[in-house]
Amino acid sequence: MNAPLIIVGAGHAGGRAALTLRDEGYSGRLILIGDEAHLPYERPPLSKGLLQGSTDLAQCSLCDSQQLAALEVEHIAANPVSRLEPQHHRLQLADGQWLSYAGLLLATGGRARRLPQEQANVFYLRTHDDALVLRNELKPGARLVVVGGGFIGLEVAATARGLGCEVTLLEAGPRLAGRVLPPVISDALLALHREQGVDVRLNVALECIHADAVQLVDGQRLPCDLVVVGIGMQPNIELAAAAGLDVGQGIRVDAQLRTSAADIYAAGDVCEFRLAGLYQRQETWRNAEAQGRLAALNLLGQALAFEMIPGFWSDQYAWGLHTVGVMTALMVRRELPDGGLLLFYLDDHHRLQGACGWAMGHRAAKDIKLCEHLITAHIPLNPASLADPEVSLKLLLRG
Repeated sequence: MNAPLIIVGAGHAGGRAALTLRDEGYSGRLILIGDEAHLPYERPPLSKGLLQGSTDLAQCSLCDSQQLAALEVEHIAANPVSRLEPQHHRLQLADGQWLSYAGLLLATGGRARRLPQEQANVFYLRTHDDALVLRNELKPGARLVVVGGGFIGLEVAATARGLGCEVTLLEAGPRLAGRVLPPVISDALLALHREQGVDVRLNVALECIHADAVQLVDGQRLPCDLVVVGIGMQPNIELAAAAGLDVGQGIRVDAQLRTSAADIYAAGDVCEFRLAGLYQRQETWRNAEAQGRLAALNLLGQALAFEMIPGFWSDQYAWGLHTVGVMTALMVRRELPDGGLLLFYLDDHHRLQGACGWAMGHRAAKDIKLCEHLITAHIPLNPASLADPEVSLKLLLRG
């Protein structure tokens, strides 16, 4: 009997890979192993609809149990992989069972970075169950302190304000989402959150957390009922590292998402790949979707290179942030109605390399999609035309 294809990690990337394998006609045994009891689901709703109570797990799941059963995907939950032996093409589950594989995908994702101290009033948001627990705490009038001014912290703050909580947000750096956004967008986020009643404090350091307050290094004491910590994600590389695979800040892969073991691939949040020559990870919906699909195709022998243009989005109150590509030193700014912005990033030949849109609702989404087409077109653009809101991006695309 032929050995199965096995996917370790039943999140978005792993789930998409399993569905793609069946879509592409793979009819052999297929095993999907996950830490959570749930079927594969998308994570962006965790800090938005699920936390608000307007979305349930079924609405953000990639499939239901009947679909998975019909596709004959064996879903193993709550029995994680404890050992991987690439040289013998096999892995061991926590219950001691060994499984051999013909090909393996590691989509092990990550876990929330945690503070050294564990307390009953400190919450994290990484899983569906985390969201349900936190949702029960976000009652009108509850005093919430959010630690971390990245996207998880900002989206939790926005959702909590919408639920009637009093919110203080603490950021250690000089601006919000400073690692991934230009200063002008960070400033817009800061103004919006303060306008919505969030007490945003920049350049602050946390000393400790008490049962009823957060203590800052400068001596300030912030009374609170609960604390949400959003200080990043720790990639789950331990299984790969113990097996001798090449790891850095994630599981390192080549252009085809293949690890240092020929029949093992990696995808999603845990995958560290080269972009513009530098290793990086991308913790986005777009990346999980694309890498899960591509890894499945390559498990079937297609040897396709991963060439997706990076991008992400975030909802903040009634505003939407959309990005595509990469930032460069040459930026052109276009003003949009209602105080929105489109930022274009050009190379030395004035070819578009990236764009960032900030606007009410999803108004910027269409513009960013056109920008993606402009990036792939590799055509020189007139900066003055990009700056002019009267000039259609569609017109520029036509040349």
